[in-house]
Amino acid sequence: MSKSLITDEEYRRFEDIIFRVWRVYEFGECEFTQAKTEHINKVFEQLNAEHPRECKIIVRHHLKRVYYTTMAREQNVSEGYIRKLAKNGAYYFLQIYDNNKGE
Repeated sequence: MSKSLITDEEYRRFEDIIFRVWRVYEFGECEFTQAKTEHINKVFEQLNAEHPRECKIIVRHHLKRVYYTTMAREQNVSEGYIRKLAKNGAYYFLQIYDNNKGE
């Protein structure tokens, strides 16, 4: 299996963004401006259009707190493969996020 596309530093930045999104999703604690919220929604829409499987894994794991092992069992693949898809999804997320700054 090849290495994921994202560096550890980039993945940490992705996790920081997604953690803030999760707080909005879970608790309604909005740290974002309206423009930033719209930008993140557009990023998720584009990610879902271009990389639906990776997007679904990101949403289920980071926002809905579904374990990688559960998703791997459901799809009859290895947990490592699901983790790789999630990391590649994070890479694609940041590409879209950075290319289409909405502020």
